[in-house]
Amino acid sequence: MKLNLPRYTYSEVGRIANNFLKQYYPSLEIPIPIEDILDLKLGFNIFPFPRLFKDFGLNGFLSSDMSTIYVDEVQYDQYNEKYRYTLAHEIGHYVLHKSVYENLPYKSVEEFVYWRLHVPREEIGWFETHGNWFAGHLLVPTSRLEEVCRDIVLKYQDTFSEFDSIPDDIWSYISNEAAAYFDVNPPVVEAQIKKESIIQKIPIRGKD
Repeated sequence: MKLNLPRYTYSEVGRIANNFLKQYYPSLEIPIPIEDILDLKLGFNIFPFPRLFKDFGLNGFLSSDMSTIYVDEVQYDQYNEKYRYTLAHEIGHYVLHKSVYENLPYKSVEEFVYWRLHVPREEIGWFETHGNWFAGHLLVPTSRLEEVCRDIVLKYQDTFSEFDSIPDDIWSYISNEAAAYFDVNPPVVEAQIKKESIIQKIPIRGKD
């Protein structure tokens, strides 16, 4: 089964995510309150699904009528950062892939899994990549990421001043600290730092 997905680029997904934030959360105060946006502004039901990951290998999925986001119950109860990312990923499907869901009459998680298994690998790869890109942009807006990273670099400028450029492993530490501001897992921030060229935008202060 082919999905006939639009092949959005990373930048195109970023523009769509930014427009979503402008419409539903223009203040961009962090952390982005993704659960409130989905519940209070878009009217989604969020349903913790027992054993969703253990039995089906899914963190979450969007109902075919696009009214409910099902999330693994353990993730919902115990792993807040991952839970937030799953919500952002699934709303990415809602925003980017409405035409796909309009033609999917599945009624159960078993039917959803069956459908995914019969989509060509390249197509499902694009489908999930779009969701990941959207989630990264939504939860870690580039403008706020640059501000947070600048503040962290400034805080440690005496340490960084010995470098001509900040090494990659140090950026991993910066990602760990920045992740707390955005309420996401550090790899999400680290990926956005690289994709948005934050490293090139922030010089080491104090260098001649």
